[in-house]
Amino acid sequence: MASQAKGLQNFISDLRNAKSKEEETRRVDKELANIRKKFLGSSLSSYQRKKYVWKLVYIHVLGYDVDFGHSEVVSLVSSSKFSEKQVGYVALSLLLRGGDQMLSLVVNAIRNDLTTSSNNDAAQSLALCSIANVSGLELAQALHVEVQQTLVAKSTTPCVRKKAALCLLRLVRTSPDLVAGREFAPHVANLLQDHHLGVLTSTMSLLIGLASQHEKEYEILIPYVVHILVMLVLRKACAREYLYYRTPSPWLQIKLLKFLQYYPSIMTSDKPYVSQLQNVVSKILTETDVSDSINKSNADHAILFEAVNLIVIWGSSGPTQQREGAMRLLGKFISVREPNIRYLGLMTMARLAQLEGSGQSVKKHQATVLVSLKDADISVRRRALDLLFVMCDTDNAEQIVDELVAHLVNADAAIREEMVLKIAILAEKYATDLRWYVDTILKLISISGDHVSDSIWHRVVQIVTNHPQGDLQAYAAATLLVAASPRRCHETAIRVAAYVLGEFGFLIAERPGMSGDEQFRVLHQHWPTVNKQTRSLLLSTYAKLANLYEECRPLVAPIFAKNKNSVDVEIQQRACEYETMRAAFSPEAVEDLLREMPPYVDKESALMDRLRAQNGSGDRDPWSMGGEQKQEEMNGRHLSPEHLPSVIEGDDNDDEDEDEDPLPQNGNYRRPASNHNVPTSSEPLRAPASGPIGIPKDVIPAMRKAFSHLCTSPSGVLFDNKLLQVGVKHEYRGSQGKVSVFFGNLSSAPLTNLRCQVDQSEHLRMQAQGTPGLMGPDGCTVAVRTQAKLQLMVEVTAPFDDAPALRVTFESDGVQYDYPLRLPIVATCFMEAVTLEPEAFMHRWKSLDGQDRECQEVIRAPANSPINEDSMRRIANMVTSGLRFGRCQGIDPTPWTVSGAATFRTGAKDTSGNNINVGCLLRVEANPQAGAYRVTTRTLHPICSKAVKNVALVSIKVI
Repeated sequence: MASQAKGLQNFISDLRNAKSKEEETRRVDKELANIRKKFLGSSLSSYQRKKYVWKLVYIHVLGYDVDFGHSEVVSLVSSSKFSEKQVGYVALSLLLRGGDQMLSLVVNAIRNDLTTSSNNDAAQSLALCSIANVSGLELAQALHVEVQQTLVAKSTTPCVRKKAALCLLRLVRTSPDLVAGREFAPHVANLLQDHHLGVLTSTMSLLIGLASQHEKEYEILIPYVVHILVMLVLRKACAREYLYYRTPSPWLQIKLLKFLQYYPSIMTSDKPYVSQLQNVVSKILTETDVSDSINKSNADHAILFEAVNLIVIWGSSGPTQQREGAMRLLGKFISVREPNIRYLGLMTMARLAQLEGSGQSVKKHQATVLVSLKDADISVRRRALDLLFVMCDTDNAEQIVDELVAHLVNADAAIREEMVLKIAILAEKYATDLRWYVDTILKLISISGDHVSDSIWHRVVQIVTNHPQGDLQAYAAATLLVAASPRRCHETAIRVAAYVLGEFGFLIAERPGMSGDEQFRVLHQHWPTVNKQTRSLLLSTYAKLANLYEECRPLVAPIFAKNKNSVDVEIQQRACEYETMRAAFSPEAVEDLLREMPPYVDKESALMDRLRAQNGSGDRDPWSMGGEQKQEEMNGRHLSPEHLPSVIEGDDNDDEDEDEDPLPQNGNYRRPASNHNVPTSSEPLRAPASGPIGIPKDVIPAMRKAFSHLCTSPSGVLFDNKLLQVGVKHEYRGSQGKVSVFFGNLSSAPLTNLRCQVDQSEHLRMQAQGTPGLMGPDGCTVAVRTQAKLQLMVEVTAPFDDAPALRVTFESDGVQYDYPLRLPIVATCFMEAVTLEPEAFMHRWKSLDGQDRECQEVIRAPANSPINEDSMRRIANMVTSGLRFGRCQGIDPTPWTVSGAATFRTGAKDTSGNNINVGCLLRVEANPQAGAYRVTTRTLHPICSKAVKNVALVSIKVI
């Protein structure tokens, strides 16, 4: 190419010789105009097309927008010449991104290169690399079957097989449900028996990605993985080209050990491969040592640390000798000069130290870890801090905390906040004397007050308040009074002192130099320099001091009077209330209002929540999977089938929908002909006879009908009786929506204590606001012929087949009512229409064939709506307008079939930062002779298929 594309070389030289950014931009604009003119002109030769596309690629790499030339790229990709195909695929990988509409034009060309070029490794490799680079949900859905077939085909060469495995890994990361684990696991087993170590390495990368999503489905592959480890570690069976400094394929060993970490219960099995695995791990532990060669040392230690991680994952079920041996090795590694080995040693020892029975052995290395706390590398210091945090207990807590506090003086700002948080947690958790805990927090404030968050000093206040026994409260008051005495004092110390002295200052008032007016003087000297929040706290302290000490009242009164006109609302309100309190209430009432606070509810420290939030990770690795499973179990309790069923089936009745705003703001409500009420299940929730009045059973059909209408219409009445009318207006764009719910009073008396509660679900993020009190415990009052309003901002994060529950409770004429409803927020609300050509539609339809991906059901046509051309037009309108699908015409010669395609948009992100979406296909087939419809949906996600099918069914019954 260098000898041919001389114009490209000249263009690059011109840009390099540009003396300014403006000159470069002018040259690029001139070249883009010339290329556009050439593309619009007569036919180009192969040389010219390649040259101009190379120029577009280079311009794109420089950061300029390239919004044309895609058709030329497509033609190059479709060419049979390798030189043209190579240029086309490079341009395709750089100029197009997932979701680009131009991708649909090149899908067939890529498919042909994958399937018909079985003897052309270059074409297959280019196609696989481009698929992986472009990625995108639409491309993944269209070509994942061909990629899998290329991977498992017997005729595929090792070079192409490696690329196919890595390409499929990229697609799986984009859409985790592309591969059915139970069906694909046998194919992976065949790949693991390949003798080519390069293929094995790529296959293991794919297997780790698959197991991280569905580990149980790939558990059957453990024997194959152990066998490969035995061959590499024990028998040294490795081709010469895969020996790295006499270590057999270290990258493959690392991946094999990492895969086994997804199965912590493996040691409880009595399978024969367990003893083989123990021998492998023992050999790795005993034969790994620091080498003179840095490259060999890095490779060997990478394997070793993965083996130790495997021992940690096994926990107490693993051999005790291996845990002890791992601890000895790690103790040696954390003292070497190589920072990478020391970093990994500290991190792995922190994990190993958390196992039961490892506490005493890890304490032997405390001195070495303290030395690492002063390392020049901040990442090593972080790992040393983590290890000290884990090894701390009641025996060594004071020593470790004092060392950390001493080191805090010289610590970098990047690590100070984490150190302060962990010191505060350790001081509280292992304090044998709470006075030492108070002193430690004060040291933190004096050394690094800017990094002491509110949650830390709030915790000090809680502990001091909840321990009236002994002299802790008096000690804290005296210590904080001394700490706040200097004029230059950190504001956090002033806040703690203000609160504690206001609550417990009376305990030290008789001591010399600690009287009430002296406490006031010490605190008030900081008034000019503190912020608004601290001033608000000081005002409350002044009010308490004035209540306790007569001599403080004339000192406090001018402050209250001066701040009655403060520009800050909080300070103004407190000053006004405290000044008028004695005139408005009796002395006993004032005394009761200003007495010390009661003990706080004893619960887990908020500092632990902050620490968990800092350590949280979005990666689903073996170290975080256990926590995720527990979280899933907790989330599962929120949405039980009894309370939130899937979309209910409608009845055969037909009513007109409400197309205008359900509840106008002027309060003149239009009463519908029927009661449009929606239950939360197939049977209404009825309260006991002595409790609130629920929804009568005889209105269930109308309730179902109203819900069905609102699933596909933008507004309407959700519920209506002689007391209350509930209307809904909702609109959506992509993964987000805005839902307005109106509660109108149709009775002749006010509705009191009206409140609503919307259940939170794991697949919807919601933000709610509305009429004051509507979401609160006491509710609000809705006068006659007026309304309350609730507004919800929703974002979907995953496919779902249930609608969120809405519970409305209120009182009217002394009678309580409890109406459980459901909001018409269903999966089809978040669809985005896609228009496909007949060939593309049928190809995707066939690629989505499978029991878990297809949902199908046959229903009778409504008695008052026979199947004819008019009914099919209504079906087509329902698919496009109601379900938000794009109509795909020309697929079937018969007029009795309506096909559509859409994309279910979510706000969740994949590992590449792209939104996770699900492609959906729908077919509604009518049989006029039988008077029935067949609804079939196919998607990559079984829940999405079920949800679309259910909404389509209830919509057909009400058209």
